[in-house]
Amino acid sequence: MATEAHILATNRNGNLHVNLHGQFTAATAAELTSIIAQTYQGKGNIFIHTAQVTVIEPDSKRVFADHVSLLGLPREKLYMTGIKGLDISPDQGRVIVYEKKKSGSCGRCRNCKCNDQK
Repeated sequence: MATEAHILATNRNGNLHVNLHGQFTAATAAELTSIIAQTYQGKGNIFIHTAQVTVIEPDSKRVFADHVSLLGLPREKLYMTGIKGLDISPDQGRVIVYEKKKSGSCGRCRNCKCNDQK
C-alpha cells in the first residue's frame, strides 16, 4: 500500500519549519527524520507542524523516536505543533497545542469582552 504523505521543510527566522500533510506512517517517520537531518543547520529550533496529518499509524511514533536518536537530532530543540503532535512526539518530547479562540473575542485579553453583543 502506497503512503500518501507530503513533507515540506523551510528555514524561517533561524528555525526549521516542517509541514506534514497526509498519512504519518513508519516510512513517513523515516523520511521526516532524514529531511530534518539534511535541512537542519544546527541552530534554532525545529518545528514540526501536524495540523494537516490525516492518519497516524501506531508504530510510526516508535520509528520516529528511533530515527531521531540514530541520527543524533537535537531532541531538546524539537517541537511538534498541533494536537496530533501528542500522538507522534517521542516520549518526553515537546508539543505545542494551540487553544482555539472563542468566536467573537479578540483573544488578546483575559476574560475578553471586546466583541460581546449587549
